[in-house]
Amino acid sequence: MFMTPKKNTVCASCDEPIRNQDEVYFGDPATHYEGKPLCEYCYYEDEPIATVYYRDEEEPYFISHTRNDTEGDFRTTWHSTDPWRGYYEVESERYAKVFSDTILAYHESEGMLKELNDLVIQRYMCADIDFARVFPRTSNLFATGFDIWVDRSFEQLFTAYAILEQAKKEVGYDDPLYSTGILFDRETLGKLQTILGSKYRIESDSDVMKLIGEKGDDLLEEMKAHYQAESIQKGREGDTDV
Repeated sequence: MFMTPKKNTVCASCDEPIRNQDEVYFGDPATHYEGKPLCEYCYYEDEPIATVYYRDEEEPYFISHTRNDTEGDFRTTWHSTDPWRGYYEVESERYAKVFSDTILAYHESEGMLKELNDLVIQRYMCADIDFARVFPRTSNLFATGFDIWVDRSFEQLFTAYAILEQAKKEVGYDDPLYSTGILFDRETLGKLQTILGSKYRIESDSDVMKLIGEKGDDLLEEMKAHYQAESIQKGREGDTDV
């Protein structure tokens, strides 16, 4: 949106006065700068923070801090996990989110999610589902969000969930392979399983994180006890060899 600038109009993004231009732009609805004055450069060049694809369309609709090509169908909110890292979460009043995951570059799950994406598009189109796929940005250059949104009507949601669950089974979505090698490499997971024995099941990163959350310091004590016992055993074996 733009209009003729008033005297002393300042860009809300770069804080520079808007001079020698015929128009002053205003942030689109459902953006960070909604209704605020912007210079032409800041309005058009702000980096997209989410990309939306409706149905099987190949044309992307971008959401930035200044523009929203979806005309308010979707909006984004930044969530900070620490002073340097975080991610954008997508919200919508028109659609309901039926699926959410993260695409990790160079991880085995990347190919599986591509297969799931293609399968869902094909079957949703055949079922005439009104849906959109949204890819929000994160602070990690190698990680991108992947959400599937569906029209909120009961019939659409019921059908969409049924199709999605079947597609997930066909691509092996729940295979533990796709939930390992992210925080801990598979060799480390194997060592943890050996250390802790059959008392716990450790097949994925989430198993480790859940165990840490439940056991906390007690888990560390168990691991210390294991290493102490292992050290004593090795010492005895060394004495025997002598």
